[in-house]
Amino acid sequence: MKKNFFLKKFVTCIVAGLTTIALLLILGNSGSLKWFPPIAVFSLVGISFLLSIIYPFVWQRGEQKHQLDSEKVYGFLYAIIRYTIAFNLATFGWKKLFGLQFVVPAWIAGKPMNEQSGEWLTWYYFGHSYSFGVVLALIQIIGSYLLLFRKTLLAAAIALFAFMLNLMLINIFYKMNAGALTQSVILTIGIAFLISLDYDRLVQFFFTLKTDMPAVVLKNQFIKNALRLSAILLALLFTLYLKYIFLPQQNS
Repeated sequence: MKKNFFLKKFVTCIVAGLTTIALLLILGNSGSLKWFPPIAVFSLVGISFLLSIIYPFVWQRGEQKHQLDSEKVYGFLYAIIRYTIAFNLATFGWKKLFGLQFVVPAWIAGKPMNEQSGEWLTWYYFGHSYSFGVVLALIQIIGSYLLLFRKTLLAAAIALFAFMLNLMLINIFYKMNAGALTQSVILTIGIAFLISLDYDRLVQFFFTLKTDMPAVVLKNQFIKNALRLSAILLALLFTLYLKYIFLPQQNS
């Protein structure tokens, strides 16, 4: 059990360290803050990383000697994780609203599509509709705000996890810049960690409780499963028909 308790401390510290690093990187991005030069940014990044590795051992020892109240330490670290994630996500949201994201320079936008990088194609696509960008921004800003309340934390984290997982996959497969990829990976990990704190309740909600929706009564379990599977396989057959029969006939 003690090993499990230490592992929880270690993971919590690592996640808090990573989200703090993400915050430092976004503040130091492109040297936008003159009083926060790169040398200060990366010095603090290094210190945050080292502290996240060393502190769990200090914490464990302090707890054994009854010098630290773990409940308060957890509360403090959870607050760091929630507030750093909220700041970063809200920053990206506000940037979208004020036209600092999804902006493609004219000299790049004028190039043929097959000469564009995945990053610029992605930004051009999302930037084509300002309204869609506003929707994304509102999800980030409102979701970030709701992370800061215990009553809405879990609902906000689940919604933001779906959002960030999608964004992280876009950043990976469309080869976005290292900074954007790093931010999306860290924020996704941080949100997943917050969700994991309610693991038992989520397992019960999603996998134990049954819906009250009325069901078609079939006594034969084989027929039930066959009907479920048919919804997927018939969709596959329809797709194969379109690809190998219908479209070749249309093109011939």
